[in-house]
Amino acid sequence: MPLRIADAATAYPVSLAEAKAQLRVVDASNDVVIKALIPAATKLVQSIVQRVYARQTLEWVLTSWRRELLVPVAPVAIDDVSSIKYVDWTTQSMQTLDRADYVVQTRGDSVAIFPRFGTCWPIVFAHSPEPIVVTFDAGYEPADVPENVKVAIMLQIRHLYSMGEANLTLRRDLVIGVGEKQYELRPEFATMIPDAVTGLVLSEVW
Repeated sequence: MPLRIADAATAYPVSLAEAKAQLRVVDASNDVVIKALIPAATKLVQSIVQRVYARQTLEWVLTSWRRELLVPVAPVAIDDVSSIKYVDWTTQSMQTLDRADYVVQTRGDSVAIFPRFGTCWPIVFAHSPEPIVVTFDAGYEPADVPENVKVAIMLQIRHLYSMGEANLTLRRDLVIGVGEKQYELRPEFATMIPDAVTGLVLSEVW
């Protein structure tokens, strides 16, 4: 059941300025890297709880109908389901299901979709690569993202950014006639921030 991005997010819960403040970066020399880390960190946090924190359009590909289609991510509102397309058995061509032929119902922060009462799903050509495609919008506007989630994303940005620091695992740096310095990386450091990120967003599981 692939879930893919049809229209990517254009705004994220954490801005470049907020990310740089978290990293204590004041110049623009690493802006390209930091900008790339923001969506990466957001997607990682999303994957923990199956929530979408950057508003975007998604396509859910199904191989067959179910009694009801429970959209697998949140938040999704009733009006966010834009279309259901299917490959018709008879014509073997893609058709758009009439909005009057199905019902979209709220299920927590997501939605369930089922045929209009007294009807059933149309017969699909199951041998098609993509027999059914449900298109919908999901996610929060940046201002509506819970603060604990923003903190988790910023911590994850810090963690990813620190992995590129040259001295992260430095054991010994010797300068003849001057001295030396050593760093000891404790094993739990590698999981400390990821564990904190997970703890911050566990309340968001739906």
